[in-house]
Amino acid sequence: MKKPTRVPVPPEASAHNDSMRRLQIGIAGVMAVLLLVGLAGLIGDRARKQVENDAVAANPAATGTTDKGSGAPLEELGVQPVTPTAAGAAATAPAAAKTAPMQPASAKVPDLEPDPELQRARSKTAQ
Repeated sequence: MKKPTRVPVPPEASAHNDSMRRLQIGIAGVMAVLLLVGLAGLIGDRARKQVENDAVAANPAATGTTDKGSGAPLEELGVQPVTPTAAGAAATAPAAAKTAPMQPASAKVPDLEPDPELQRARSKTAQ
C-alpha cells in the first residue's frame, strides 16, 4: 500500500489561518463578555423592581395613598391594650415587687463603653 503523501502548506497560508483563528476567538470572547454583561443587567433590573415592589407593599405611604389610622399605633400593630382591674392589679403587684428594680437611665452599658486600651493606644499614636 502506498502511503498518502502530505502536501506541504506554504508559510503564507499557515499565517493566514492563525490570524483568522485568533480573530474568531477574539470575536467569540467579546460576544461572551457582552452576553454576560447583558445578563447581569437584566438580573439587576429585576432585583431592583422586586425591591421596589416589596417596599411599596410594606409601606403604602410611599405610593401616595395614605390610610388614616385610628391614631393608636399599637392597635394598628395588633397590640391590644390591657386595662387594669382590681383583681388583676392585686395579682400583678406581688410579682412586680419580686422583680429586681430597673437601673436608672443614666447607667452605662459596659458593652457600649469604649475600650480603654484602644483609647490609650490612640493617644500614644497621636503624640
